[in-house]
Amino acid sequence: MNFINKINKYLLEHYPLIWNTRLVWMLGVNIIIHLLFFLIGFCTVNDLSDLKEHHKLDDFFYITSNVYYNVLISIFILLIWIVFYLRNNAFKNLYSIKKGMIFQQFCIVFIIILISTTQFYSFKTGLKIKTRSLYSWQEIDNDIKVFNKFSLFLAQNQVEYEIDKKEYPAPFPLKVVVGYNHNLEANIDTTQAFIKMDGRFLQFYKFNSNYDIETNNSYEARSEIVFDNFDDRTIIDISEFKEFLSPSLLNYSKQEFNYGQDTLDYKKQLHFYEEILNNKDDVKIKAGLSEVLSISKKYEIKHNLTVDNWFKLIDNKPNYLLTELINESNPKEEYYARTGYGVNNLSSGKDIPYSKRLYFDFNNTDNFFKNVYESYFSGFDIVFLYFIIAFSFCLSILILIFKTTSIKTLLLSFVASLVVLVLIVWLMSSSNNLFGYSKYNEYFIMLFISFLIIVFSIFSYILNWKKTIISIFWSLVLFAVPTFFLFTAFSYSRFLKDVYLELNPQNYNYKSNFETWFQNYGFWAILLISVITIYVYSLFIRKLKARPE
Repeated sequence: MNFINKINKYLLEHYPLIWNTRLVWMLGVNIIIHLLFFLIGFCTVNDLSDLKEHHKLDDFFYITSNVYYNVLISIFILLIWIVFYLRNNAFKNLYSIKKGMIFQQFCIVFIIILISTTQFYSFKTGLKIKTRSLYSWQEIDNDIKVFNKFSLFLAQNQVEYEIDKKEYPAPFPLKVVVGYNHNLEANIDTTQAFIKMDGRFLQFYKFNSNYDIETNNSYEARSEIVFDNFDDRTIIDISEFKEFLSPSLLNYSKQEFNYGQDTLDYKKQLHFYEEILNNKDDVKIKAGLSEVLSISKKYEIKHNLTVDNWFKLIDNKPNYLLTELINESNPKEEYYARTGYGVNNLSSGKDIPYSKRLYFDFNNTDNFFKNVYESYFSGFDIVFLYFIIAFSFCLSILILIFKTTSIKTLLLSFVASLVVLVLIVWLMSSSNNLFGYSKYNEYFIMLFISFLIIVFSIFSYILNWKKTIISIFWSLVLFAVPTFFLFTAFSYSRFLKDVYLELNPQNYNYKSNFETWFQNYGFWAILLISVITIYVYSLFIRKLKARPE
């Protein structure tokens, strides 16, 4: 206790602001807590099964008890700190305080709250370091490439072997439109090549270069849809590939795992598919199957495949048509027999049956690869940081209001804010009746209410209204100023997009330079405006306190 008292006495005599805010002790406590969460994160994973358990690394924190420990600990230490921090208030007790000290106090309070609520980052850092110590990404990357190459032969999902999934050789990939007798000419350009199969009509095409693929290249673009005209597509005759209208290994172009894999890796994978199937190299295929089965043991993948029964299932030369699918889990453990997906069987219109006994269960290996990749290459979780900063900032403002006014003013400000919210909700719900329909009604309402609060806060100070009224308006203006600038940015961004769409009505994905800038830096710009507002508040609240009632 003597040691603590000596430090407190020294801080009181030399750094009264640090003493009053308990900054030193809060930093010390939070360093210990952050180290504790780092160790918890480090000890969370120990083997492969742990990393398979959750879809991403954040889930080890958010969907486990760790998040509750974090919340409880943060609340506990902040409540204890607030009790000690609110014991002394030089401002209310009319002690002489230096200019800028109120603002400095706010900054320290904000830092204390921020570091008391960011244990997640320490936890995730420990989790990443432990994962990297257990597994080498280079080794895993090589295994992913093997899986991607030979997942071709797994034949578990019929849809992936349909011709509309084919990516090689030229002219593929192609889009497909399906027509029936009742709407044939609406969907199919009957003046050009098309194919009749199983009572349906298929026509293959590519979008023209001037067509907005980004907004139209959807599932509907290759399924049953009525075209107003055929000018936006170029019809391709695929008569030479007609044998692949039935599901075939030669149509498969999927990348089973894409973590850490770039475009070049994908091109190499497609080249491998084309080469190994065209060459019909049984020795190379069996060697690849054997390698996959060997790696499967390493990642605890459940299956009952052998090189022989697997090869026998897929060895359907020359076109490698599928006759039977491999189950994704043990069929003996399922309650019913699988007979195929029966969804989007575009080319054949028939369901291929699943094997009654063969299965290959990845057993959440995808989670493992994703989590290891994230531990090596993930970026900073900026969205969560934005939330924590916003929360800490708002709580710091509330504490600042209480420290510079009173609990009565704080409660009245809370009531006033509720009234403002009710008014905003009413205006927005009635905006069409009051102002007529406009896409800018919501923006106008938010700007108008915020502007009124700002104007009244200025007039209340200049016209020397009651201190309580002035304090209420000033409490509201701390939130109204950033809100005003935020909705100004939203409305300006919307205006720029509307002007552009009038000239280019098809490009709905347009983003103005301002919108791009605001998405990247808008949060920090609004935060800076809020800081400036609080600084101005801290200057004038001293003068308000000095006024007689």
